[in-house]
Amino acid sequence: MQWKSKRPFLKTGLLAALLVAATPALALSEQYETPPEQDPAAVLDGKQLGSGYAVLSPVRSDGFLRIYELQTDLGVERIEGDGLLKLRLADIKVLIALEALKNDANFVDGLKQAAMKPVEFVESTVKDPVGTAKNTVSGVGRMFGRLGKGVEAAVSGKGGSAGEIAASITGQARAKRELAVELGTDPYTFYKPLEEKLKETASVTTAGNWTVSAITALIPGGIVVNAARTADNFRTVIVDSSPSELQERTAATFRNAGVSEQTISEMAGNPFYTLSEKAAIAYQLQAMRDVQDLDLIAAKAAAAETRDIAYFQLRRVVLLETYNREVSGLSQIREVSGVPIALRRDGLAAIVLPLDMVAWTQTVAQTFSNMHEGLAGLPFPPSGVDFLITGDLTPMAAERITGFGWEITGSYPMPAGPVH
Repeated sequence: MQWKSKRPFLKTGLLAALLVAATPALALSEQYETPPEQDPAAVLDGKQLGSGYAVLSPVRSDGFLRIYELQTDLGVERIEGDGLLKLRLADIKVLIALEALKNDANFVDGLKQAAMKPVEFVESTVKDPVGTAKNTVSGVGRMFGRLGKGVEAAVSGKGGSAGEIAASITGQARAKRELAVELGTDPYTFYKPLEEKLKETASVTTAGNWTVSAITALIPGGIVVNAARTADNFRTVIVDSSPSELQERTAATFRNAGVSEQTISEMAGNPFYTLSEKAAIAYQLQAMRDVQDLDLIAAKAAAAETRDIAYFQLRRVVLLETYNREVSGLSQIREVSGVPIALRRDGLAAIVLPLDMVAWTQTVAQTFSNMHEGLAGLPFPPSGVDFLITGDLTPMAAERITGFGWEITGSYPMPAGPVH
């Protein structure tokens, strides 16, 4: 077994919607623990303070994920999970780097020039929205052929605003996507300050000879940390696809992975994932398409009802694909006590979860006890269980889970990539 023993951990939020089975089961012991509180300096290796943020003390937990309070200029934000915290800190880092571009006089001049160009188009669209859009389609032709669906939607009243159409026509929308990917962030980020800054920065590409490469050349090299982490083909899909095209490609990729139409529809309508994240889930599942019943994993992800659960499910899919590729090949997914669990080709079960700190609370005990009993009740029970998490366990949790006969792997790193 490999895990880092830290002081044991508080709170219960993610559990019921995520992992807890509907039927109760007896744990190995009726003794439970309260998840301990931690010093953010210890959890974050001294990175609890940085430019533009401070992680407040103490860091709490619900026995599954850590609960953070992040202080920024916007106030105090509650963030659930190591993954979402890392995502937010990365967003803040990129935001500050982009804001620093205003120290460059040439860049500021470019922003001033760019500010006038989209306005002319938007104003003409407001005066004659249908005529302008139609003229744009017919006048630009093939050059903007891939924009057609967006323009037609705007003409019919079903699509984007005049400003969004203008951004597409001028190339600003694509530049925004390219800039975000180059900086290792999501072009469809939910973090509003970063989304606005990406849009503003990308607008300079409509002025003169400014390119995304010219913009990133002004940014310190240490900021571009994730650019090399994303597979080239996925990067290309994100950059070169309009939002509607990305949605279509995501749906097609889900189908290729064997995901049901109902699940595809539910995922498409889920507001707690960005378009990029939905695509990432689809491509990760497609990479595992030889594994049977992947729809069980996809359906669980599509049912996410909050942002923290959605990001947990995203990390889970990424982690499972990595496990299948690097640890042990998977044969199928089975639903065990309400939880999709992977079965390996060698006969073992793989419980692979991006958990931060497992503490033996009553809910945690019931969750894993139900899994243990459910696996034993399968027609062909697995010969063993590999329990792999990205975080740590308290000594009590490690003792109880080992008592099930499970092999524990803790502190398994998330694979390098845009998903933290």
